[in-house]
Amino acid sequence: MNKFLFSLLLTLLIAFPKYAQAGNVVHDPEFVRMQKEFSRQWDADNKRVRSELATLQKRFGKKPNIVFILADDVGYTELGSYGGGKLRGAPTPNLDKLARQGIRLLNFYSEVECSPSRAAFMTGRHPVRNGVYNITLPGQVGGGLHPDEVTIAEVLSNVGYYTGHFGKWHIGGEEGEYPTDQGFDEAEWSEGNPPWWVNNKNAKATDDIGGFTNRVLLNSPGPENFPYDTGGVMRAKKGEKPKIVYEYSMEKYNTYDSEVADRVIDFIQRRAKTNQPFFVNYWGKGNHFWGAHPDFRDTPAQTNTSAQMVEHDYNTGRVIKTLKDLGIAENTLVIWASDNGPMYTAHPHGGYSLLPGGKGETKEGGIHVPAIVWWPDMIEADQDPLDIVQITDLFTTIASIAGAMDRIPTDRVIDGVDQSGLFLLGEGKGRRDYVFHYNRDHLEAVRKDQIKLNLKPTNPGFHFYEVYNLYHDPAERFPNELQNGLWAGPGITKMIQEHMLQVQKYPHREPKSYYRDFDRSFDPERTPVYQPKKRVHW
Repeated sequence: MNKFLFSLLLTLLIAFPKYAQAGNVVHDPEFVRMQKEFSRQWDADNKRVRSELATLQKRFGKKPNIVFILADDVGYTELGSYGGGKLRGAPTPNLDKLARQGIRLLNFYSEVECSPSRAAFMTGRHPVRNGVYNITLPGQVGGGLHPDEVTIAEVLSNVGYYTGHFGKWHIGGEEGEYPTDQGFDEAEWSEGNPPWWVNNKNAKATDDIGGFTNRVLLNSPGPENFPYDTGGVMRAKKGEKPKIVYEYSMEKYNTYDSEVADRVIDFIQRRAKTNQPFFVNYWGKGNHFWGAHPDFRDTPAQTNTSAQMVEHDYNTGRVIKTLKDLGIAENTLVIWASDNGPMYTAHPHGGYSLLPGGKGETKEGGIHVPAIVWWPDMIEADQDPLDIVQITDLFTTIASIAGAMDRIPTDRVIDGVDQSGLFLLGEGKGRRDYVFHYNRDHLEAVRKDQIKLNLKPTNPGFHFYEVYNLYHDPAERFPNELQNGLWAGPGITKMIQEHMLQVQKYPHREPKSYYRDFDRSFDPERTPVYQPKKRVHW
C-alpha cells in the first residue's frame, strides 16, 4: 500500500472511528458460530431481501418508513390474538387484525423492565452493556442513556431519515439524555415514567386516578409534596432547549395516551408529504395499574388496565388507519411490542400473563411478551413463526431494512441480529436460536432452542440449577436436570463462558448515577397523634 492510500485510510478511520462495513459488527460468539454454519443460506436470503427492498424503493421513490409502537407492561396473554382480549374483559380488535394481517411472533423476548428494554431497543445492546440496567427514578442523575451510545435514531438520521419520538421516554431526564439529544429531530415526551404523575408536588388525596383503584402508592409515607419535582411533558426539536408543555396532573395522566396518538398521527401526516422517509416512536403509558381515560372505563373487566388496553388498541387502530388513508401503508414497516411482562403490584389493575413471573423477573412471564410485525404486500399475512426474536434485534433489523448497516458502531458488542429475512421471507429464516436473559447486571437465565437454563433456582437448597424444555413446559413448572441438563448443560455452559470472556475485551458501561439531595425532608409532616372518639376509662 502506497503512502497516499495509507494516509487516506488512516484519515477515514480517525474521522469515523465507530463505523465500518456491516460484516465488521461485533456480535456474541454464539451468533458468530451460527453465522459460519449458515453463511451460504444467509447470503442467499440477504440477496432476496435486498432485491425486494430495491423494488419497493423504486416503486415509492424513497426508503420505507418505520413506525415502532411500544406498549407498557402488556403480558403475553393480554391480546385476543394471544389468548386474551375478550377473555380478559378488554377486546383488542385492532391489534388482533394487525396480527392476522402480519406476523404474530410467538417467541419474542424483552428485557425485564421498562428502562432496560427501551435502552436495548435504542442501542441494540443488552442494558448491562449500555449501562441502563435499572429503572430510572425521580431525582436520579447519570442513570439515563449515555451520549456515547449510538441510537437507532442516529443510525437512521445518517442515511436520510427524519425521526420523531412521542410518549413515554424513561431512559434519561437530564441534558444529553433527552430524545432530541439522542438522534430525534423532534419529540414530545414525558420527562420520567408517567405513573410518577401521582407522586408529584401537586398530588391531592382527592385526585381521580382512573375510577377503579384506591390511591395505591399515594398511601405511602409522605405521598403529597413529593420531595423531587418530577417535571412534566416536554417538547423540543433537535438543537432546541426542551420546554415543559404540560405540568404533571392526574387529569392529564388519564387522557394523555390519546393525545400522544394525536401527535404521532400529526407527525405522519406532515412527513408523508415529503420525499424523506420517516422513523417514529409511539410509546404509550399503559398498561399501568392506575389511570384510565373516561371514554374507556366501560370495559367488562372494570379495571384500570382493561381501560388502558382498550384505549391503546383504539389508538393503534387510528395510527394504522392514517397510514392507509395516506396511501403509504405499503411503504411503512410497523412493529408493535410490549416492553416487559405484567406488573402485579395492584392486581387486578395491572397486566396479566398465563406464563409464570412478571415484570422484573427472568421467568417467562416477565420477558416473553407479545409482538406483531405488519407491512402490507411486503409481509405475508397470518404468520406465527416460532423463530426467537429479542428486542435488541429490532435495532439491527431496522438498520438493515433502512440500508444503514454500515452505520452500526463496531467498537462495541451489538447483541441485536438482523431479522429482516424472518420478516420478509417467513418462518425458519430467523437468525437467533439463543437468548441471554439479564436481570439488571446479573445473568439469570439462558435459552438455547427450546432449552432454558435458569441460573437463579427457585429452590436453591434442592436444585443447583434448573433446566426446562419450554416445548414440554412453557410455564417452567418441572425442572429436569437429568433429562434436559445432561446433554444441554455443557453446551450452554460453554456459551456462557465465551459470552463472559468477550466482556473482558468489550467491558460494560459503568453507570455513574446518584440522587440529588432532597430540598426538604422526605416526609415533612409530623407524625399524627390519633385520638379515638370512644374510650373506656378504668
